[in-house]
Amino acid sequence: MSSGSPRAVAVLCTLAALAVSSCQEQDSVEGSRSSSDSAPAASGDSIQVAVAQWTEYLESSDEGLWEGNEGVSVRYSRTGSLWGEDDLDVPVYSPFGLAVRSDTIYVTDSSTREVVALDSEGRILWKTGGEGEGPGHFAQMTTLAASGQYVAVLNRSLRRIEFFSRDGIFSHNLQFTRPQDIVILDDTTFLVASTEEAGGDIHVLDSDRGVVRSFGEAEIDEYEGVLRPDLLRLCANGEGRVALFNRYEGLLVIYDIETEDCIYRGSRRYPSSPHPPEEFIAADGERRTMFFPIGGNVFQGAEGMLNVVICNYMDDGSFLSDPEYLDFAPVTAIDRYNWDGRYLDTYCLPDSCINFVVPLSGGRLVGRNFAEGAIKLFERI
Repeated sequence: MSSGSPRAVAVLCTLAALAVSSCQEQDSVEGSRSSSDSAPAASGDSIQVAVAQWTEYLESSDEGLWEGNEGVSVRYSRTGSLWGEDDLDVPVYSPFGLAVRSDTIYVTDSSTREVVALDSEGRILWKTGGEGEGPGHFAQMTTLAASGQYVAVLNRSLRRIEFFSRDGIFSHNLQFTRPQDIVILDDTTFLVASTEEAGGDIHVLDSDRGVVRSFGEAEIDEYEGVLRPDLLRLCANGEGRVALFNRYEGLLVIYDIETEDCIYRGSRRYPSSPHPPEEFIAADGERRTMFFPIGGNVFQGAEGMLNVVICNYMDDGSFLSDPEYLDFAPVTAIDRYNWDGRYLDTYCLPDSCINFVVPLSGGRLVGRNFAEGAIKLFERI
C-alpha cells in the first residue's frame, strides 16, 4: 500500500475546512426534510464541491483506467430516506444488511432480529423472524440475499442459514459454520463467505442439499489477537466470477466460479493506508482505541463493473475507524474495478457513513448509513 503521492498531499490542504463546512450543511439539510423530500437546491453547490474534492483525493494515489473519462463517469444525488428522523413508527429500527429483488428491499433489523420487506417508498410489505433459537428465529442479524424463490438470511451466532419464501413464510434452514456474507447464483443456489467453514472461504450452497463445494482464499493480513467476526463481503457478476472483499483491510480477491482459478488478488493503492487497531492516549488522558478502517460491501453497478464501498475516510484524509462516528468525511467513496481486477476510478455518494449499498432499478442506489441507522436513496445524475 502507498502512503500517497504529492498530488494527494496538495489536495489534503483543502479537505479539512471544506469537509467540516459541508458536513454541517449536510446535517442541517438532513434534519429539515422528510423522507419524501429532495435536498434543497441551496445546499447543492457546497455538497458537489465536497464530492469533487474528495473524488480527486481518493484517486490521487493510483491511476484508474477510467479516471477523468467523462463518458463513463458516474455521479449521484441524495434524494431522501426511506423514513424521516421524526417518524415515530419506523419500519426498521437498526438496519444492517440489504438486498433487492424486483424493487422490493429486504432488510435485516439487528434490533428486533427481524427480516423486513419494504417497497421502494419504504412501506412495510411484511416482517418475519424475531429473537430466539428456534427455526426462523435469530440470535444476531447480519446479511441476506433474495433469489427468485427464497430470501436466505444468515444466522451467524446459531450457525445456520434460514430460508424464507419471497412472501416471508419460513421454509427451512441449513447448518453452516459462522457465515459472513451470502449472494445468489440462481433461484436455488447461493455463494456464502466464511473463513471457518471447511474447504475454503467461498462456498457454493444448494438451498436443499447444503454446501456442494468450497474453494478460494480471502486476502488477509494476519494481525495477532484481532477479532474480525464480520470480515468478508461477496459479489457475483452473473457471468461466472465472484469477488471476495476483506472489508477491514481493503483487500480484494476475484475468482472464476467454475474453474476456481484466482483472477486477481490485492487492492488498488489507497491515498492513506489501512492499519490494525491501536491504542492511544487522548488529550484528556483517557486511553482509547482506533479500530480498523471498516469498509462496506461490494456490489455490481449499473455499468456491470465491481463496486467496492470504502466508507471510513476521515475529514483530514486519514483512513481509520472512529468508534463514536465523529469526523468522518462528508461523502462515501466507491471504487470501481473491472472483473479482471483493474482499478477503474472512484466516485462519491454525497452522504457520510454509507457502508452497505445495493442497486435499485433506474440507476438508483439504496444505502445504509451506519451512524444514523437510516436507509438513504441516491439517484444517478
